[in-house]
Amino acid sequence: MTSSGQINNKNTTPEAEHKALPEGYGTTEAALLPRDPNWMFIYWEVTENSKKNLRSAHGDDLFQKGRQVIRVYDMTGVTDGVPPSRYFDIAVMLEAKSWYVNVQEAGRAYCCEVGLVMPDGAFVGIVKTNTVSLPGGRVSEVTDEKWMAVTADFDKLLQLSGVEYIGKGSGEVAKSLAQRWEMLRAVFSRASSWGVSSMSSQNLPKQPEQQKNFWLVADCELILYGATEPDAFVTVSGRKVNLNPDGTFSMRFALPDGLVDLPVKAMSKDETDSREIDIKVTRTTTTDGK
Repeated sequence: MTSSGQINNKNTTPEAEHKALPEGYGTTEAALLPRDPNWMFIYWEVTENSKKNLRSAHGDDLFQKGRQVIRVYDMTGVTDGVPPSRYFDIAVMLEAKSWYVNVQEAGRAYCCEVGLVMPDGAFVGIVKTNTVSLPGGRVSEVTDEKWMAVTADFDKLLQLSGVEYIGKGSGEVAKSLAQRWEMLRAVFSRASSWGVSSMSSQNLPKQPEQQKNFWLVADCELILYGATEPDAFVTVSGRKVNLNPDGTFSMRFALPDGLVDLPVKAMSKDETDSREIDIKVTRTTTTDGK
């Protein structure tokens, strides 16, 4: 305020160099965050100096020969000094620097390691994350809490339960999976990420309105879905996919800029027949720099 009680109009906009986070912090490190019972989020940074040391130790063509992956370890019950016996790999690009990780088993502890799988099967680890424990993904045993569900949300939940699939074939079910993702996000966007439906907000205190500078953020993700014989063996990018009872499946991926290669392979139960579909998706994001 000035002495006359008028608002000082002096420009307090931060300098341009402080508006955006830096691309990196000059340290090779990785962190793993839980998102919900079956999803985690990993972000990492690998410095050029670390890459140089890796090339010196394993050969100059290390990054050309090696397949870039996130190795997901099941750390449940693992004690110090004992390597985990259960793991799977997710094909990624080191330049992505972040990825959503899906696990089939909820309620377990996981750790991730960014690294390279060499042609002979050897694994060269680059950087490992912390260990996180995911919630069980089941109905809570606590029964003394009372939640209020809005009727409109209840109708959406009824649709999500699969009522609309009765009488449909596997192909029709597969085509509906992507729509289920968006409906699910709409139902739970206003409530807890652990599965609580929308609650009445009429008794919540009003938050004071705050003036903000004009801004915009946007991102997108990728949903892959399909169907085959219920007893087939299916992999996506080399990772086994658990099929639904009717043979359908769906997976959700982060979609970084660049080319994402998602080869889908299916083999019959008797291993006499197989099919393959190679899906390549390219994303290019541009901003106006403001």
